[in-house]
Amino acid sequence: MTQFPSFSRRSFIALGGAAIAGLAAPRLSFAQGLTPVTTALGWIPNAEYAGLWVGIENGYFADEGIDIKYTPGGPNAPGVLVQLAAGQADYAGGDWVPLFEAINRGNDFVVLGAAFPQSPAALMSMAKDPIKTPKDLVGKKILSQLPADKNTIDFVLKQAGLPQEFELVPTGFSPEPLLAGDGDAYMAFATNQPITFEQMGLVEGKDFFVTKFSDLGYNVPAGPIVASRAYVKENRDLVVAYLKALARGWIENGKDPSVGAKLAVEKFGADFGLNIDQTTRQSELEMPLITAPGAPGPFWFDATLVDTNCAPVAAAAGIENIPAAADIVDLGPLEEALKQL
Repeated sequence: MTQFPSFSRRSFIALGGAAIAGLAAPRLSFAQGLTPVTTALGWIPNAEYAGLWVGIENGYFADEGIDIKYTPGGPNAPGVLVQLAAGQADYAGGDWVPLFEAINRGNDFVVLGAAFPQSPAALMSMAKDPIKTPKDLVGKKILSQLPADKNTIDFVLKQAGLPQEFELVPTGFSPEPLLAGDGDAYMAFATNQPITFEQMGLVEGKDFFVTKFSDLGYNVPAGPIVASRAYVKENRDLVVAYLKALARGWIENGKDPSVGAKLAVEKFGADFGLNIDQTTRQSELEMPLITAPGAPGPFWFDATLVDTNCAPVAAAAGIENIPAAADIVDLGPLEEALKQL
């Protein structure tokens, strides 16, 4: 996940009940012989979407008969699931808790894959007291932007049979308070905040450590790719084509991550003042997270993780009536798309 200002990319999307109460019918308009398809982005057009930029630039979507469009996200943008429910987008990225909330409000959404089957969620710690295992968390001060992060750490400690003893300390988007000694660890994205330390001349593995939550026993696919069930049913071939083009873009970006970064800085995100060095490094760091070990290709994830890992943390956050993965995950179109690559 990057994606990632004072408004935190880690904040959950607030959904308005009235706005997501019903689904609009799939849009069937056509332009220049191509079918328009819109993706709602959860954040500004940066390297988090490098594969999308490469797919657009190289004509992979056009090859599939798709006129690809997107709506940029950001602190003032409507929630992506709100746009999806209102028929303003055909696909949306997202997070599991808002997705569960949206489904509980009556939206028939389905998950087609995960942008980051290996989540970038991580803990940063300093070399003098590194946090590499769950037991290293006990009794520590954890710098965090979200109170809900407590549920994640509780899960890690409980799974490891350890006492749930730690202190969550409110902090901002930058990891610099960790360097100042305000806490023992910092809740981060492995694809984002570590770059700040690198640009300060610090070396990962020597001066500081980055431990992904998946290595601590909390393995959750990040950035579920969401569509309405009706849209998928009525446009299955188009859905397969979309996923194929998107996967091609990410695979191509993996050959040279600087390509997608340059497109983000100079073209698709040109209005956002992105830094080319930071963006390129972000593109490099996220590529290993696009495909899970043993998976047939990008976006594929183990659906059982939704039940075993996502659901318990969401329940601890107060979400009720959490749907089972079998009812909301459909990897069939993705399977077809990957077979065509």
